[in-house]
Amino acid sequence: MSASATRMISPFRLPLLRSALLGFAALALASCGGLSKMGGLLSDDAKVETPIAVPAEPVVQGSGVKVALLLPLTAPGDTGDIATGMKQAAELALIDAGGSGVTLLTKDTLGTAEGASAAATQALDEGAQLIIGPLLGSEVQAVAPLAQARQIPVIAFSSSSSVAGNGVYLMSFLPEEEVSNIIRYASENGLTKVAGLLPKSQYGAVVERAFLQSAQQRGVTVSGITRFPRTNQAMVDPARETVGIVNDAGRGVQALLIAEGGPMLNSLGLNLKNAGFDPTRLKLLGTGLWDNRDTSGIPLAAGGLYAGVSPEMVARFDERYSQQYFGKPDRIASLAYDAVSLSIILARSPQGQQFTQSALTNPEGFQGVNGLFRFRQNGLIERGLAILQVMPGSAPKVIAPAPERFPPAS
Repeated sequence: MSASATRMISPFRLPLLRSALLGFAALALASCGGLSKMGGLLSDDAKVETPIAVPAEPVVQGSGVKVALLLPLTAPGDTGDIATGMKQAAELALIDAGGSGVTLLTKDTLGTAEGASAAATQALDEGAQLIIGPLLGSEVQAVAPLAQARQIPVIAFSSSSSVAGNGVYLMSFLPEEEVSNIIRYASENGLTKVAGLLPKSQYGAVVERAFLQSAQQRGVTVSGITRFPRTNQAMVDPARETVGIVNDAGRGVQALLIAEGGPMLNSLGLNLKNAGFDPTRLKLLGTGLWDNRDTSGIPLAAGGLYAGVSPEMVARFDERYSQQYFGKPDRIASLAYDAVSLSIILARSPQGQQFTQSALTNPEGFQGVNGLFRFRQNGLIERGLAILQVMPGSAPKVIAPAPERFPPAS
């Protein structure tokens, strides 16, 4: 890898690319949009029952380095549906790469820790040199010690930061990264006094920690944090408290970070309005929960900002996926595409240098369908995201493009 340029992992840019795909080659890959179906899953709160085990034959494409793909393919409901889309996106990465030099071993985790452990053991016994997946935090916890015992790295999809590290890298949409990027933008544009309105939930706690940490790093003053229960009736008092904070001239609040989306964001807006909230007094900031087509119809969010990926880039991946599978993927499917694409690039390194910690944590990072990213030494992902503005009744507008490269790793 060149020391002066971020490495492109998109197979669309490989020399073996067919001419029919050259138009998509300019993409370099992107993500984040329409997270409504993923909300519960990404918090690792998905409730799954143990389904009847189905023998999982390896899905093998290409030849060469063996890479395991662990997904809850037969888990019930949305979990299984999302896993199927991820499997297809992973296979699409192999198709687009042509002669990938990778043999993909797909195993069904069943959506349980026990199933994930069995799937990982089988894949490792078959010679997997890298594990991609699993999806849920409990599955990752079960797989991690098995992989560590054989010194095999894991690129997992859980959004729970606590499962990262010791050879486990998270290729996921982390709330911490969304908050970090929007606070970065706020500080760079003179919004240095920011209040927060956060849910009383595990997600809200993660956002709060990221908010406080990012604010400290960027010289932003946290002017106050209000926490609200996620029920309509219980939002009245938190809304009044928030209005009191932002109207306090002594605090000089310039922006308000709201970590809520969908119908609950609309309810918050109604309660804030009833409490006398004036959105013209400050700038509203959101999290990835705003990355939902419904947000454009919520009055409170109009003109608000959040960190994500250009809708144009998202559409390009969706179009490529639909060309192959005749349907629109869940946004999380693109994570599997990026993970497999990364494995293809790294597999081309000399033997013994393919999936090392130094290769996976290259400080220059990579460009994938989800934009610029790199793995930190602690296993967490760092993303370079664009800043998007909510436009009433239409797609969000990019007001600040994603950075083209990362600053030197600290």
